[in-house]
Amino acid sequence: MPQSQPNDPLRKPYYMMELLGASMTSPTGGYITRRLHVPNEVWTVAGVKLSNVPEKIRALEFLHAALSELQIASSEVFGAGNVSSGMAMGIGSIGAKEANAWVLKLEEFSIVCDNIVNDLGKKIGVGEGFVLKKTTWGDKLSRRFEKFAPGKNVDSPVAYMHSLKKLFQDVQLLDEHTKAVFSQSIAPAYAAFPIDIRVSAEQKLKRASEFFLSVVLAFVIRDLALLLDKYVKRCEKILED
Repeated sequence: MPQSQPNDPLRKPYYMMELLGASMTSPTGGYITRRLHVPNEVWTVAGVKLSNVPEKIRALEFLHAALSELQIASSEVFGAGNVSSGMAMGIGSIGAKEANAWVLKLEEFSIVCDNIVNDLGKKIGVGEGFVLKKTTWGDKLSRRFEKFAPGKNVDSPVAYMHSLKKLFQDVQLLDEHTKAVFSQSIAPAYAAFPIDIRVSAEQKLKRASEFFLSVVLAFVIRDLALLLDKYVKRCEKILED
């Protein structure tokens, strides 16, 4: 059975992605609700035509690159250890300069999310109304992330599932920070932030949670439904034979 879901709605998308990731990596699969167990084999079932796989892989690889940069920035600002538990090292050295550097990285991540929706959302069929105003990558961001984009001919369900697994693991960093700043007892690392900078960090972390809920999980759950349907039909056919 899955562990209890967090009370904070902002953490629920990350909780769901953690469960989905476990169902992909465990040989026996995993529960994503108390009633729904997803066997590992579901993710590799053949004969399912998933739509716009290259665009989805492209979006996931951009997110992987952006989250990798966030991980580096988190370690530089907060030190090693778990930020939400207060066990991170270097807390005493966090001031306005370090807090601003972290918020800047969160802002860059927000730009990546917005541009994924602008560039790929219509093809993937998600994110309508998420971006309030059109944004651009900017030369600096474009150069940094373009090298992570997969080739134009990538159309492999295996590559898609590999990208999903990476994302589900990477994204737990955002869950850690969301827990740290939105818990009833704020983590010491964020308590050290000047209040205006902390509010800015809260807004950007909230935006990230909304992105994963309304954009990423929207197409992942839709694809999972197709895979489950095919898997069930295949099992029924085996029983009939």
